[in-house]
Amino acid sequence: MLKFFLILALSCFVSTKTLATDDADFYEDVLISKDAKLEETASHAKSKAGNLLNQQIEYIQLDDAENFTAPLGHIKRKNNYTRPSIYDYTIKNQKYGEGPFGLPWGATYDQIKDLGVDLLKTPIKDYPNSFIATKLPKTISDIAKVYITLGEDNILWRIIAYGNPQVDTPDAAKVMQLYKQYQKLLNQKYGNEKQYYTPKISEIETKTVDKEGKEHIEITKYEEPIGNKNFLSQLQRGEAVLYSTYENQKVGAVLSVNVDGEGKSYIIIDYTNLKILKENNDKTLNAL
Repeated sequence: MLKFFLILALSCFVSTKTLATDDADFYEDVLISKDAKLEETASHAKSKAGNLLNQQIEYIQLDDAENFTAPLGHIKRKNNYTRPSIYDYTIKNQKYGEGPFGLPWGATYDQIKDLGVDLLKTPIKDYPNSFIATKLPKTISDIAKVYITLGEDNILWRIIAYGNPQVDTPDAAKVMQLYKQYQKLLNQKYGNEKQYYTPKISEIETKTVDKEGKEHIEITKYEEPIGNKNFLSQLQRGEAVLYSTYENQKVGAVLSVNVDGEGKSYIIIDYTNLKILKENNDKTLNAL
């Protein structure tokens, strides 16, 4: 009987590797606010405590620990090895890796919920099975709302983040400062930056008089530059458009500058897992 319990205990352990690369630290060290970290820790602790209350506690006994008994979810060896958290387990078992905000690319609805994320279904045209996601594993202080799309196959392949709307200056200086900051960071993480700008076309009228005394009006068209004195209103009316793209063959991201109906500016970051998207397209192609 003792051997049976020992085998049961050993089967509960899952090996993990420490995520210590620069990419893994991108959000946590550079973008995540200290307040958000504290809030995240408190929320995770509360969720974990609730899960423990709802599960039936089982006890095991190990030969290498005298009279040692513990709940299965909290087994420790003498070398202080701790069973991996459900977050580490979920990340490791997703072949597409970790995505923005600590969400595992390719995760299902249930797997995302198991991480403690709250999901509120919301309709988004052309993006079935979309949700507003809150209580994320990782947060960014500049981001107000995050939407995720699971699609018909119920796997996470798209994440779109909306920045905090802010009162800006007529030349959109505040949002442009934020845009440039995220330009640098996204290029550092994904690379291959390309910027696209559609300017407002303005006109200048010049009056001239010919030798016969007749007055003529010449119209000269020119492109308004980024950050001109009326840039905020031009973005709001759609007269000017500014965005940049990034991709590393696995993930693509689009960073754009936007202005709402109240004249407040904000950024949007739209992430797409290119590998999952290609696999879905290949399935459709093969079915044709």
